Amino acid sequence: ADYISQKFKAAGLKPLGKEGSYFQPFSISGAKLDEKPTLVIKSENFNADTNSKNNRRFKFAHRTPAVVKQDKSVSLEAGKDFEAMGLSQPGKASAPLVFAGFGMTVDDGKKYDDYAKIDAKGKIVMVLRDTPKFKDEAKIFDSNGKKRQLASLTEKILNAEKHGALAILFVNDRDTAKDTSDALLPFNHTALARSPGKIPTLHFSRSSANELVTSVTGKSLDQIQNLIEDEMVSQSANLDSITADLEVKLTRGKDVVPLKNVAGVLEGNGPLANETIVIGAHYDHLGYGGSGSLSAQKKLAIHHGADDNGSGTTGMLELVRRFSAVKNRQGRRILFMAFSGEELGLFGSAHFANNPLIPLNEIAVMVNLDMIGRLSKDADTKKDKVLLEGTGTAEIFEPLLDKKNTESQFIFVKKKSGFGPSDHASFCEKKIPVLFFWTGVHPDYHTPLDTADRINLDGLLKIVGFVENIVVDLTQIEKKPVFIEVKGGTSPRPAGNMPRLGIRPGYSDEKDGVLVEGVSDGDPAAKAGIKKGDRIMEISGKKVGNIETYMQIMAGEKKGTTIDVGVERDGKKMKIPVKLD
Repeated sequence: ADYISQKFKAAGLKPLGKEGSYFQPFSISGAKLDEKPTLVIKSENFNADTNSKNNRRFKFAHRTPAVVKQDKSVSLEAGKDFEAMGLSQPGKASAPLVFAGFGMTVDDGKKYDDYAKIDAKGKIVMVLRDTPKFKDEAKIFDSNGKKRQLASLTEKILNAEKHGALAILFVNDRDTAKDTSDALLPFNHTALARSPGKIPTLHFSRSSANELVTSVTGKSLDQIQNLIEDEMVSQSANLDSITADLEVKLTRGKDVVPLKNVAGVLEGNGPLANETIVIGAHYDHLGYGGSGSLSAQKKLAIHHGADDNGSGTTGMLELVRRFSAVKNRQGRRILFMAFSGEELGLFGSAHFANNPLIPLNEIAVMVNLDMIGRLSKDADTKKDKVLLEGTGTAEIFEPLLDKKNTESQFIFVKKKSGFGPSDHASFCEKKIPVLFFWTGVHPDYHTPLDTADRINLDGLLKIVGFVENIVVDLTQIEKKPVFIEVKGGTSPRPAGNMPRLGIRPGYSDEKDGVLVEGVSDGDPAAKAGIKKGDRIMEISGKKVGNIETYMQIMAGEKKGTTIDVGVERDGKKMKIPVKLD
């Protein structure tokens, strides 16, 4: 944000933010730790005599031997032995431990159930991350989507809660521990995701967990995982001789996490100077990944976001340079905006749309640049292919695009609707014509491989040049474009082959469930009768707490099946059968 504001200032853009700055600050929901979490383990197998051989067996993460108090307890150290997770709720728990394997219940326990032979009610469950590599995975997982769903932290938390657990300790599975050197997930890794459950959640070191489980079962975690994978049978175990006492103090709620948009204006001249063209790009990305990562690797790694959306931000800054260099430029003003919080749910653009820095009725068009760095040839025409959305939201767009394309010779894949999973949707919601330029999803999308060396720089500049020509005309056309409402829209960009309902969710809505802000004509939701304004509360009997749980549940569904979708409509609850295609 600071870098972008410096570029705006150097180009002579007028600051449009708070107190004469370029920043529009806002806050979103999330979690922040108020104090370090605490975890104390007690075991009958502990021996307060630190010289005894028995005591040396307990090699907690970074200490040998463990410091055992007279009451046979060990106080573990946050950040080394364990860490609070961003998905946690605040709270205390003091109860016996129970080892619940991978924390999975598959097909209501018919295929596999880690909770079948243990009683987790009123206890603290210890659960391995990810899923087992069963010798015959097809017998357990009927799809990759189902496997992905069962591997999610969200699913494991909800399942533990369903079985009455007071708290959950996540432990790295064998492969994750190997790939990450048993690294603990930082609290901030998931702090911006809305918590799916109601219980405290910690990440516990595998070395520490291994000592505890081995002391009761006589088997190491590696041996237990091998048995699960080979025999395809749960190896859960009660650890009643071991108790845990933990506390997580955090603040979770609205207005906890501060963010900021960056806004700068290039004033116009002449009779159209009081109208505005917005050129926007989001500058946030995934950091080390989090719930939005599609990376197959388990080690925490920077997700560089060169295409998503370093390319769009770079393109916007290049347009700042070009337009600010024009002397006595005539026509509408141009508002350049860098949005934050897009990856979390279009929060930055939604905040601007609901708290505009200029009157919305003065905005003629919004142009959005998001992922414009991977320009490639169309397989049939061999021309450079650009995806364009919002082409039906103003009558002028189609002829203008075709007219300007005579020199660039792009092949356009057009979508008339202005709704979709990027910041233009927030403007379309306010009935402002939009154009969204992008070059499509690729294998590096939302992975650490989205790096600068993979950007097609010549292609990026070609797109920027085309957008420049379009914006020149949009700043000067005599009549302000009239918004045309196009039915339908797109859902979030799906992971893999995940089935779609065909809804436009309320990304920035913070109530329980998922608000349906729109439905796509011809898609499953529309065919089944789901309507704009409905709130999805349940899918296939599973509670939909927020957009994260919605995505996880949908990842486990299969195309071609019929599912029950529980919605609230005008205060009434109803179940609607939806056939996925």
